[in-house]
Amino acid sequence: MKAFVQTEYLDDRQWSDLWSAALQRATPFDPLMVDEINVIIPIPEHSGVLIFTDKQLYHSDENGLTVLNRFSSAHRFPLYKDSHRTLNALGCGTHYKTPWLCPFFALLPLEDTRRTIWINPLKIAETKQTDSRCFLKLSDGPTFVLPLLQRSVRLHAANTCYALALMRRDLFRFVKKADTPLAYLELPNTPFARLLAKRPLLSQFTHPITAFTRHYTKVTFLSRYENLEEEPQEINWSLW
Repeated sequence: MKAFVQTEYLDDRQWSDLWSAALQRATPFDPLMVDEINVIIPIPEHSGVLIFTDKQLYHSDENGLTVLNRFSSAHRFPLYKDSHRTLNALGCGTHYKTPWLCPFFALLPLEDTRRTIWINPLKIAETKQTDSRCFLKLSDGPTFVLPLLQRSVRLHAANTCYALALMRRDLFRFVKKADTPLAYLELPNTPFARLLAKRPLLSQFTHPITAFTRHYTKVTFLSRYENLEEEPQEINWSLW
């Protein structure tokens, strides 16, 4: 990766002309117009986020987690609070770095989900560590500076890919019979993906088949039951 200059990367903690140019190109976020999200990044010194996809750049005045909850509701994907509890119960997440999941892609939060960058690990082309800063280049998009060290990005990206493979195995096991997480991931031909393919975590499943769906069913049932018992008037019945 070539040397960086400030005009060539987006930093969610520092405003630059690149941010101005990106905001001018961005269109309002419509969850039904989006198939897959590559990156969600907070806008420095402003409220809201930019949402990068393969086809279009979007803007929202909401934070990243709210954007993802809208996206989940629009497409009937698992809500983050439910998949978060499920993955933590399975030992596949941490308090701050539990991925957002749907059957088609996953997003890794780098910090506290109230304000953080969300990254699709399968869209990362490569990363570079320069002193204490980690830079990340998308396969088809801009470069970002991250608040984590490069080794942490690789570790959490592998955890996110494992969680995605775990969900996919449960959902697609009748059409795809495979024994390893890698078999359920369509890894691109990028330097970062080639490193991911070597991670021991992705060489074998450490959870039995249906582990994700069983825990997810339990979590969602208990969550809905608690709402029904305590505050039935607050339930969004359109999600049932």
